Amino acid sequence: MERVEGLRELLREVVERKGGKVIHFHVEDSGEPERGPSVFSLELDARLAKALSDEGVSELYGFQWQAYRLISEGKNVIITAGTGTGKTEAFMIPLLDRLRRLGGSGVQALLIYPTKALARDQARRLSRLIEGSGIRYAILDGDTPPSERRDIYADPPQLLITNPDMIHLGLALSKDFRELVSTTRIAVFDELHVYQGVFGTHLKWVIERLKRAAGNLQLVGAGATIGNPEELGESLFSAEVSVVIGPPRRRSTALHAFVDYGNSSRWTFAAYLTSSLVKMGLKVLTFVDSQQMAELVSVMIRKNHGVEAPVHRAGLPAEYRRRIESMLSSGQVRAVVATSTLELGIDIGDLDAVLMASLPKSYSSYVQRAGRAGRRGRTGLVVTLLGDDPIEAYYARRPEEHFNRRPEQGYIEPDNLDVAKVHLAALLLQSGAARLNDLPKGLRDAADELVKLNVARKTSYLLLPLWSAARRLVESSSLRSSGPIVRIYHGGKRIGEREMPMALYDLHPGALYYHAGRPYIVSSLDLSRMRAEVVALPENVSFYTKPLYDISISEVEPLERRFSGPVPLVYGRVHVIVSVSGYVIKDAASGATISENYYETPITWDYWTMGVLMRYPSLDFGSLEDRLSAYHALEHVLISAARPVIGASDTDLSGVSYPTGHIVIYDSHVGGNGLSRLLFKRLEDVETIAENVVSSCTCYDGCPKCVFSPYCGNNNRFLSRRGALRVLSAKRSASAQAIELESVKSVSIKAA
Repeated sequence: MERVEGLRELLREVVERKGGKVIHFHVEDSGEPERGPSVFSLELDARLAKALSDEGVSELYGFQWQAYRLISEGKNVIITAGTGTGKTEAFMIPLLDRLRRLGGSGVQALLIYPTKALARDQARRLSRLIEGSGIRYAILDGDTPPSERRDIYADPPQLLITNPDMIHLGLALSKDFRELVSTTRIAVFDELHVYQGVFGTHLKWVIERLKRAAGNLQLVGAGATIGNPEELGESLFSAEVSVVIGPPRRRSTALHAFVDYGNSSRWTFAAYLTSSLVKMGLKVLTFVDSQQMAELVSVMIRKNHGVEAPVHRAGLPAEYRRRIESMLSSGQVRAVVATSTLELGIDIGDLDAVLMASLPKSYSSYVQRAGRAGRRGRTGLVVTLLGDDPIEAYYARRPEEHFNRRPEQGYIEPDNLDVAKVHLAALLLQSGAARLNDLPKGLRDAADELVKLNVARKTSYLLLPLWSAARRLVESSSLRSSGPIVRIYHGGKRIGEREMPMALYDLHPGALYYHAGRPYIVSSLDLSRMRAEVVALPENVSFYTKPLYDISISEVEPLERRFSGPVPLVYGRVHVIVSVSGYVIKDAASGATISENYYETPITWDYWTMGVLMRYPSLDFGSLEDRLSAYHALEHVLISAARPVIGASDTDLSGVSYPTGHIVIYDSHVGGNGLSRLLFKRLEDVETIAENVVSSCTCYDGCPKCVFSPYCGNNNRFLSRRGALRVLSAKRSASAQAIELESVKSVSIKAA
């Protein structure tokens, strides 16, 4: 514990030097999991047993032995375990052993990772083990050179390492690929916890199409601990699964700390603390939850503290990200600022510390990020900044409740028509036609959408592709998104992209946009061409921007209904209209507003998604402004309180509130991501935390620690903490009467 005490004192000194305060320390000390049999006692090929022993795996843990038996029996299996606990070996040992027993020609197994980078990184890590088993393997993805690709098709390996994108496009567009995977008997999906929301919904249909191409297919998934592994596994696989639960935490000691950053801004303190930890000799990974804030913090670390801390995030070229990973692993840089891209198991070497600039959206995400520090038996330091945020304030008051949290449930949205229509078009290209009655409901529901888009035509019982249009739809699709993609150009060169509707908030004219550490200003946004133009700025930028916008709901199509006490709830499809009217310029250091700027004509875009419509008791607040303020504050705090209950970040869900007591909270992704469905089911748990937030805050009537939101479209006007508390109290009152929810067609009131 000497190392722990040393880290504790060093951190306290550094934090207090900048005017911050350590709120809480938590020591995590995980022991060894239950032991299983020796690898030499199993009926493994001698080469595989020796390769395992050479890699330090001489005996299995109990959960690995359970996974070995179930996979060997041909069961569909879901394995959940924490970072660094041995879940990779839990599926690799039975997979390689199964391949040796299967024999046969052609590809017998697929090993699937969510990204090309992770697949290649894991292949390097596992190469000695795979080669030691005598099994031939190859990597096939978008980066595979044509000559290697031809060799794979001509002489297929037993094990093919790939990613969902390659399967998606390969099945639809390549006869060679369809033939290659047609002999597959088992498919393993690593990092299964990543496949949630839109990405998870895409994967569900990729698996459906893969099963149609390969026939009888055994499915295995492995990932971090989630709260409903059986339910998520069966949703993704459309089949029954057996679940294996491994240890939730790594086998090491870690010191966790919650830190109040005082009067500094969150981002300036994150930059200061990152550089200070580096100067103490630690190797640091700093997580932020926004691409633009990653860029801003990186610039602050370099400019203000003289430490290089490059950015690792989505939207940057793959070669750039690989170079950053290599530099961190080798020690060429001692710090990196990342979004969730480095939550996964990419090898970045030993890390001493992880800094989270804000509390992650889910406890599972927190555990994944924390698990990157102190691996290979070393004590790690995990620091999280808590400040002006309702849920951070909640856990600052009750920190041990955070460390005793249960993992959130995994989620997808099978009813997302925007996702389903892409995969139905892909299935038509893959199969040439589809019998409507043979399609699963989610795909069958998308048939009319394809007909409207002139991508397919119907006969009495068949759906047939219009080949060119279907191919264009599939080729332009992305498994990471459901909405249109805005391409970003500088000087005629494409430098990045952003999915709608988030592109509206990041790429409106006048927005400050960071790319690879450089600041740009958005000069134009053309939604008809889905194109944004940016102009480079000098590096010494001292401000950032936020959009001003209105949201209205034009229609709700109900799918499910229920009552929560007197409050009626409707879950269904929601038609959202977003209108960006201008933007705010804020000081980067303090967060203070410098100016508000408005467009002559607002930028408007609409889309369908999934959401929950609810109507709270309509109380007498005396004035329209008071009613607006109460329900607007309640909308904000419900979205915040959804984070610890269902794992939703403030940007995963959006909302609209009305002075009548109507509140609509909806998925921020086009077509839906599955989170509002969980909110519909667990509203009471969300309300419990929301009521604690608004009743515990000591402000007069609203502040960033209770009802303010950094994503509010009107810059947090018309908010009342006390009004929100009054509504929640009225809902709990035994005298409250159930409210009949009038027709939900054509709901259209301007958002507060």
